[in-house]
Amino acid sequence: MLYLTQVQYDALNPHIPIEFRVLTESASFAIDDKGVLSTRTRLDYESQKSYTLNISLSDGSTADYATVFVRVTDVNDNSPVFGVTNTTIAIMENRPVGTNVTSVSATDVDEGFNGAVVYTLKGGEGKMDIDSSGFIFLQKVLDREEQGFYNLTVIATLNLTITIDDENDNAPLFSSSRYEVKVPEDQELGSALLTLSATDRDAGANALVMYRVTDQRPQTSSPVFLINSSTGQLSLSQQLDYETIKEFEVKVQASDGGQPTLSTETLVVVHVEDVNDNPPEFSRAAYDVSVFENHLKGSPVYTFSVADKDEVGTSCFFCNRELQNFPPLYNKWFLSPLVF
Repeated sequence: MLYLTQVQYDALNPHIPIEFRVLTESASFAIDDKGVLSTRTRLDYESQKSYTLNISLSDGSTADYATVFVRVTDVNDNSPVFGVTNTTIAIMENRPVGTNVTSVSATDVDEGFNGAVVYTLKGGEGKMDIDSSGFIFLQKVLDREEQGFYNLTVIATLNLTITIDDENDNAPLFSSSRYEVKVPEDQELGSALLTLSATDRDAGANALVMYRVTDQRPQTSSPVFLINSSTGQLSLSQQLDYETIKEFEVKVQASDGGQPTLSTETLVVVHVEDVNDNPPEFSRAAYDVSVFENHLKGSPVYTFSVADKDEVGTSCFFCNRELQNFPPLYNKWFLSPLVF
């Protein structure tokens, strides 16, 4: 018995039982009280390719009717059959190679690809062969004195192509287990930093790869990095600050569209690069310096302390003399332009 479909209906009163009936083709089909249509007998495509069923449902006082069209599809359930099963053929010896010996024919009542027949030949000791049309021909010249007869067996087989359906048995694989990228701290928001790539050996939806960020270290109040779920492009969503965080570790997951879903992770290390975005700062806003009146000219009076949050290389600075705006002091003091 094969379940075909379930007939949908609306019951005006769910407390009144409904009775279904198959009015035509009832020898081959049945329907239960839930409207499930099934077969009573084995269907044969070669005998009947379609059926028209009239069905009814009734609550005892009123009835309704519908028509169901059933189309039978062909399956490869018939073997090829030869028109002649045994025969004897005579041929003169010394006939040239390629001479047609005889032909055979087998038919298969299946249709289309299921009915295609392929011939093979057993026996003949390499003297004869058979082509795709069933013609048996000489491959070598025959010599009666060497051998007076050959027993041949012709085999008719069906064309059969087996396609293997994909099962989601492969997780996506990243092109690298670890990615590293250097990003200046003044990188523009939304700009692409890196494109990750993962492939899946499966097919169809099982090979559809989606990306997402699963973890970020150190953690922040809002994500610093975003990833395009389809392309794997990692971009910046929060402004970086080298003086606050110098390095991030971001875990990215690639998952496929199969059921159940398979996934794998990779690590992206983001190295934040320092840029010269902080000005030098004096240790004080104002200084009160005492000096003796007999202090030797050119001797140091005071050494100022200046700091820069940027690193060495971007934090080099020098002190300029800014005494020109004070004429009374200009000729009395000198500020050396020391480079740090």
